[in-house]
Amino acid sequence: LAPRRMWPSGMAALGVPLSGKVSAQESAEPGWAVGRLTDIGWGNRLRELFSSTVDGPVPDDLFDACVAVLAGWKWAARPVGIVAMGSIRRPLLVASLAERIATVGRIPYLGRILAGSTDASRMNSAQRLAQLWQSLRVEPDLAARLPGAGGPVLLVDDQVDTGWTMTLAAKLLRDAGAPAVLPFALAVAA
Repeated sequence: LAPRRMWPSGMAALGVPLSGKVSAQESAEPGWAVGRLTDIGWGNRLRELFSSTVDGPVPDDLFDACVAVLAGWKWAARPVGIVAMGSIRRPLLVASLAERIATVGRIPYLGRILAGSTDASRMNSAQRLAQLWQSLRVEPDLAARLPGAGGPVLLVDDQVDTGWTMTLAAKLLRDAGAPAVLPFALAVAA
C-alpha cells in the first residue's frame, strides 16, 4: 500500500484545509495487504468474502494469510499498538481482524477510528476526501493513548479502494500523537 503523496486540488473550495503535499508529519508509512481483488489466488477468496452482504468475524484462512503477511513485513520499528478503522459495511470483520492481530502479536489494541456513512459512488478524489473529512474521527480514548504509544501503530481495515480513507486516518492519528502509522488491509481494490 503506497501512501498518497499529494492532497487533491480544490479542497479549500470544499471547506477542507488540506492542500499541496501530504507532509512527512501526517503521512502513513508504506503498508501491506493480503491481496488485490483483481488477482487470482487470494483475490478469488477476497472477492468471495466481499461479495457477501453478511458481516462476521474474519475467516480463519484469511487470518492465517494476514499473519503470514505481517510475519514477512520488514518493520523499521515493530508496531506498539493496533488501531481498527471504523467500518459501516463490515464492522465485525474489521474489529475481529484488528483484535485477533493484537492477540496473536501480543500488541495492545488501542481503539478505532470512528467513521460515519459516506457515499463514494461517482465522486472525484476531492469530493471523496471532503466526505471523509466530515465523517472520520479519532475515538476519544484512542486519542488519549496515542501520545504515550512510543512507536508506530498498525492501522487495520478490510479494503483499500481510493486510498483516501487510509491517508486521512493516518493524518488524524499522526495529529493525535502517533509517531508513525503502518496501514494494513485484507484487500486492495485495484
